[in-house]
Order: sequence, then structure tokens, then C-alpha cells
Amino acid sequence: MAKMKLTSHFPARPGYGTLGNSFIVYANYFEVLVNPNIDLRLTRYNVEVAPAAVGKKLRRIFQLLLAQPEFDGVVTEWKSLIVAQQPLNIPADYLAEIKYRADGEDEPLQKAVTYKVKVIAPTTLAVSDLLRYLSALEASPNFEQKEEVIQGLNTLLGHFAQSHPRVATFGGNRHYSIDRNPRMPMSGGLEALRGYYRSVRTGTGRLLLNVNVTHAVFLQPGHLDQCYQRIGSGNKTTLSQKLKAIRVRVTHLPPKKSKTGEDIPRIKTISALARPGDGSSDSHPPRVSEFGAGPTDVEFWIEERAPSKAEPKAKTPKKPKQSLPTNGYISVFQYFRIQYPHITLNPRNPVVNVGNREHPSYLPAEVCYVIEGQPFKRRLTGEDTATMIEFACRYPKDNAESIVGDGRNVLGLNQASDSTLLRYGFKVGQGLLPVLARLLPAPPIKYKDMRNKDFTAVPRNGSWNMRDIKFHTGSSIGSWHFLWIRSKTGGTFSDQALLRATVKSFATHLQNTGIQSGGLLKDFPPLEIMTREGADSHNDKIIKDAIARMATEAKAKFLLVILPHQDPKLYASVKCAGDLISGVNTVCCLASKFTKDKGQGMYFGNVSMKFNLKAGGINQFLEGPKLGIVSEGKTMVVGLDVTHPSPGSAEGAPSVAGIVASVDKYLGQWPGDFSIQKGRAEMVAALERMMTSRLRLWMARNKNQPPENILVYRDGVSEGQYQKVLDEELPHIQNACKQVYPATATKAGLPKITIVICGKRHHTRFFPTDLSNADDKSNCKAGTVVDRGITESATWDFFLQSHACLQGTARSAHYVVIMDEIFRSTKPKSGYNHADTLQDLTHNMSHLFGRATKAVSLCPPAYYADLLCERTRCYLAEQFAPGDNSGAPSVASGQAPVAYSGNLSIHQTLKDTMFYV
Repeated sequence: MAKMKLTSHFPARPGYGTLGNSFIVYANYFEVLVNPNIDLRLTRYNVEVAPAAVGKKLRRIFQLLLAQPEFDGVVTEWKSLIVAQQPLNIPADYLAEIKYRADGEDEPLQKAVTYKVKVIAPTTLAVSDLLRYLSALEASPNFEQKEEVIQGLNTLLGHFAQSHPRVATFGGNRHYSIDRNPRMPMSGGLEALRGYYRSVRTGTGRLLLNVNVTHAVFLQPGHLDQCYQRIGSGNKTTLSQKLKAIRVRVTHLPPKKSKTGEDIPRIKTISALARPGDGSSDSHPPRVSEFGAGPTDVEFWIEERAPSKAEPKAKTPKKPKQSLPTNGYISVFQYFRIQYPHITLNPRNPVVNVGNREHPSYLPAEVCYVIEGQPFKRRLTGEDTATMIEFACRYPKDNAESIVGDGRNVLGLNQASDSTLLRYGFKVGQGLLPVLARLLPAPPIKYKDMRNKDFTAVPRNGSWNMRDIKFHTGSSIGSWHFLWIRSKTGGTFSDQALLRATVKSFATHLQNTGIQSGGLLKDFPPLEIMTREGADSHNDKIIKDAIARMATEAKAKFLLVILPHQDPKLYASVKCAGDLISGVNTVCCLASKFTKDKGQGMYFGNVSMKFNLKAGGINQFLEGPKLGIVSEGKTMVVGLDVTHPSPGSAEGAPSVAGIVASVDKYLGQWPGDFSIQKGRAEMVAALERMMTSRLRLWMARNKNQPPENILVYRDGVSEGQYQKVLDEELPHIQNACKQVYPATATKAGLPKITIVICGKRHHTRFFPTDLSNADDKSNCKAGTVVDRGITESATWDFFLQSHACLQGTARSAHYVVIMDEIFRSTKPKSGYNHADTLQDLTHNMSHLFGRATKAVSLCPPAYYADLLCERTRCYLAEQFAPGDNSGAPSVASGQAPVAYSGNLSIHQTLKDTMFYV
């Protein structure tokens, strides 16, 4: 450990895996072909704009710049750079002064801003040199310009879609055709669209283009007053947040005309609803009765011969029957009744501000048309989330056909021979890339039978059955009871007698799985509480009071909490009460599913798994040879994850880091710890403290001996952050070890540390080439691993689909080794190499997720760390999921951020358990 240099390169691939039967699959990649007989070089220029501009204004400045003849034929990403086929005939300090004019305007306005645009720092992008580096047979020093060349190629290959007026682009590399795109209507004035992600990648000896089907939520185009009906205008704060930055076309005025006779639509951007205090510095500020007022309650000052604040340059299409008042206030309603009598306004529809707070400009909803192609960036409702999942779940064959068909058209990969790509010296292959895959064997799963004898379950396509068998190591849950949370919402369960009988049946089921469940508190009456719809504070209080009573009066160690329906707020209240306040293990279930005869055995089984894990039991186990070096009892496996605020979170919401670690060779128990840190911080700030706590717990359960090896699976890290993990997180791990390990162990180089980055936030997908290698959902079979074809020989990584996908197209987990002191220093067992050892261990561990009788898609340490982060988010529900009536301002609200500064700690009785499952 002490010899590891923080600036070291990542470990090279030790070889390709050989374990398992080989077969061919398609990957969602196209090969980017380059003529090998030419020395292909591109030229990149940085573009600087002053004063600073962003978004559509910056894009328009680029359009005006590239319209000049010296930039003919260049490509751009419309933000900060341009790429040319060869050096441009411009001076090194090129400066252009561009007077801004909107799209379609023939001449700049008199007061138009003049932007100074510098095109500087020309850099040669040696594409052929990169290809030679990727083709080298022996490891060579890193190609320093690799990221720059890839950035230039992404600019080139994305230029067509980003420049197309009928393609909406987000994040620079997600493209949605507005015209022919399949779409799914959603509630609240939303719709889901299908599009395509694209990214240039490097493989051994070649350049690749990764193309994947992607989905996004957009606002449905239409008249704003009709959108109000779909969105809902009752809660004005929520409505204002949803409308902020939405672009609308003004309909009560005729479009402008260019010199060529083309229509120039009048586009405005909504800043907020009308509110008191708008334009307060004006000599005659507007009068707004309340936030979100309608047109009768929003007045502005109108002067003689002066344009109206409702539309500064309004030109009346017809002579009004009644003249406008002058030198006085007029309501938006009255103004439109006089100026545009053919337009009927609804006094209840909130007026929107298309100016800003200091200089407002008001429009009624009836004259605003929401233009197409605008993404919705807030949190979705449960109903819309379900709709989105249904729309996005497609068979692999359907996604593959979309990529090679519609995807190539949207991305401009099927252009004619005079296309930009060909002119620059590139061509994109026609078909998906065939790559070599292997099928890793599934390990036998160890349980106990009903006579407490060893029992082996054999997985079939990633799953197995636990019928009539017991957990490998049962636990004692001590005294326990149930809490029934009821609701007056229609359709919820209300049969008390059936519920009590079902609880007794469940107690028997627990006993049959090997859990000592005889401590059901029969003499203490079960608690039943009634919640009120919409009364979150009241519900939170009665839940916490009930759980506290169970803990103090009944001395319950476990509570089976029966919920009336799926409600994140009720769930969060239960977990806060049990985990943080009372120190009672809580396991939640839905009354309707818990008491339903059909499938009850399976449902009981899933709930009982949580009971056993929380109580310290081991649900399933693998024989020693299947866990390799871990089976020696000297390796602590760690899972680490960071989750960040999602859309709709309160502004200033923190990020959450979670750590879990094994405590023995069985990998059945993973106690965890968490920390709360600054929002969007990628690295784990409190890792030293968290790792120290995991090491001390290991020692407490292993005769005070620290582990010789620490194998870390780190989730939640993007490619650009790999080195940062070594630079910032590794020192925290090393410092934690120094606090725990004796000096003799440190001098001996202990512990040995290996860090594997893992995650599923990538866009690589694999498609079977024939039915013999496909499962019943047409996906690759569970255990499919790919480590060549789309990878680089110099990087130790692999894609592993350890699970069977239940619906849609399966997504493999991607594992990248960024540090290794364990595997290379250990001799592989017979028939294995170092690559096989890690791939097999990771695959086998995926069968040890204690909450399921199936292999999971992500290695359990990382999966558990993610669950721990999600549980911590429950404790901070008002930060991560503020309600419409919450006092916490959201990111979209424009209110001042309020950074989270609280402190959370798990109750002492639960802190060394798997309380988070």
C-alpha cells in the first residue's frame, strides 16, 4: 500500500478472459473508418465570446460567425470550439466583432449588443497517430492527445444532428427528431420522445461510434391556456416552477417578415408568473394583486402614444372600436378587450411574465403557444414514471433496428458521397459491430433444507427457487410486532381479522425459513393508526409516536409495518422513526399484497429475506472455491457510492455518500455507514472516517485482526473522475489503514488494495446474434461477459451481464480496474488467468445479493452502497423530494439556495446492522 504512487497510470490489462463458452454478439457500435494510407489530421480552434453568452444566444453568435466565408466547411459543437479539415486562413489572434441579430432578422436592431469573438489556439488533432497508438502490439506510454482528438471527432460526428433545425439536442450528444419521432403522451402536458445518444469511443486498433436509443420527457406543444388544464394551475408556485424558461410563440401579433418574405415567429421566454413587486424601480410599477394573478388583477401603466407593457411594439391588426386610455393604469384583461376583441381571456388563467423581475412584460396565456422540442427537467410523478418505463422498455431487436435505421438517419450517418464526414476523410460502417462474448458458469447456491442439512440450489438463467428450504444461517429477531397504518383513501385494505390471521401465517413462514420468530408480542395489542390525506406533518407525528411506543412500552426489536399504499412520505416517516429515533428494525409491506392469497408464499419469502439480513443472518452462501481469495477470510470487500440531488430537489440539497463492507468470508452481512456532503461533490469527503469504522468492525468480528486485502467496488464515478479517485479518495483509505494497522503490517505492505470502478450509467448494449445465445426475453443470457472488441488492450475493463433482464433490453455493468495490488500478486488457480479471476469472482458475488433469489445486475457491494444512499435520502425527504407545499425552494424556483447543514446518525442499536435493506 505504501508504495502506491498517486500519479501512477491505471493497471494494464493482464490478458483477456478465457473462462466460459465463446460466442458472437452485436454491440451497439459502428466502426469509424479512416483511410490508412493518409496521415489524417484535423485542426481545432478555441472560440471565446465576450460578453459571455449561453444557450440559444451563444448558438446564434456561432451561426453569425460561421456565416463568414473564412469559416466555410468547418464544424462545431456550438459552444466553445470549431474543427476544420485543415488550418484556416486566419491570423493566430483572429478577432471578429459581431453585432447580434436574431434568427431571421435582416439587420441588427439599433441597440443590439456587439460581441467580440476570438478564434484562437489552433491545435492539430493527429487522428492517424491515435490509431497507431491503439494498434500498438505492446504497451506504450499514454497518448497525451487522446481526449482532445476524441473531443474533435465527437464535434465532427455530432455536427449534423446538432445543426439540424428539426432535431432537439440535449447534453451535446442526445438527439431527438421532432418530426418523425415516436412519442408517448403523458399527464400534466408532457410527452415522452425517443431519440439517440452518440459518443466516439476507442477500441483496440480502431475508432468506434457508440449509438444507443434514449428517451426524454418534453412539454407537449400547444396553447398555454390549454397547457394549464393539463399541468394544473391550482398551485401557483408549482406552476411557476414548471413554466420557468419555457419558450412560447406569441399568437396575437402577425409574424415579422424578412426581406425574402419569410415569416419570423415572435418567440418569448417565460421568466415567471406575474407577482407583486415586479418592476418596482419603475416610475409607474405594475400593480399585481397576488402571485399568479389573472389578467383582471394585473395592471400596467400606459402613456400617451407609448407602447404597452403587455406588448411593447404591438401593432393592431384592426382598428379598435374603443380607444386605449392614456396616462393611467389598465389591466391586461381590459387592454386585450380593447385592442384584440376577438381574443377571449379567462380571468382565472395566471398571467405570465416574458420579461424579467426588473422589467416585466406581461402576456395572457391565451396568446402564448408553447413551442415544440422543450425538455421537462423536473421530477416526474409516479404515474408518469410508469408511463416512461413502459415507453422505454423495448425488446433488444427493436432497439437494434432503431439504431441501424432511424438512428443513422437522425445522426446523419447515411449522407451522400459529398457528405461532411467523407470530406473530412471518415466513413461510418453500416452494421452493428460483432464482438466476442463468453458465458460464465453460474455458481451453485448453498442453503439448508428443512432438516437443516446443506442444500444446493442451481441457478437457471440467473435465478433459482427457495421453496421448502431455509436460509443458510437463520437469525433470531427477538420480540416483534406489527403496526398497521391505515388510510381513508378509497380502495385500501380494511379487514382487521384477515390481517391478524395473515401475520400469524407470516410468523410461521419465518420459522420455516430458519428465523427464530417466536417473540411475537401476543399480549401487547398491535397498534393501528389512521393517516390523513395531505396532512404530512400529522402523519409523520403519529407514525413516530406509534413506533416510539412499540420500542419503549412493548420493547419490540422488530416491527412489521403494513402500509395502505405506496407512499414515499409514509415510508420515509417509518424509516426515520425506526432507524434514527427509536432504534427499531422496521420492515414495510403493502396490505393488499401481504394479505393476497395468490403469490403469498413468494411475497412472504421476499419479506423474510429482509428480516434475516437485518437480524444478522446469512441468506445464501457460495462454496469457498467460488469466492477465490475472499474465501480465505483475509479480504474485506467494500462497496462505495455517491448519489446527487435529482431534478426537483431543493436548491442546496446535499449529496450522499454510502459505504458498506463485508465482515467475514461468507459475504452475507454488509453493515454500512454514510455521510452527507456538499451537493454535486463527486468524491467522498468523509471517506477516512467511514473506512476506519468499517475496518474496526471487521477487526471486532475477526479476533482483532485487520484484513490483509481490501477490494473496493466504487460506484457513481464518471470516466473523467477515475484519476480523481486515486488522487483524492485513495489517500483517505490509506490514512484510515494507518490508524488501524500495526506498524509491522504497514512495513510489510499491508493491506493490499484493489479499486474497481463499476456502474451501469453507460450506453453499451449487447444483442444476441442467434436464438441459442438468447434468453426468453431475447436478451443475452445471464453470465455474458465481454472484454474485447469494444475495449482497449491497455485498459483492464470488462462488461458483465450477470442478471436476467425482466423487461426491455439488458444493460451490463461495466467494471474498470484503476488500481490493483491483490490479483496480480496472487497466483491464479489452475485454468484461470488474472482476468478470469476477477471476472469470475465478480460474477459469483452477483449471486449473493441477500434480497433476491436471482443474480443482480451490479456487484452486491456497490448495490448495497446504493441502497444505503437511497435510505439516507429518505431521512432527508424534504431536501430530495420536497412537496408542493414544502418550504424548501427547488432548483427551478429561483429562490435563494438553502444549503443543508443538519446532522444524522443511526441509532446505536442498529448502526452495525444492515438496517438499510
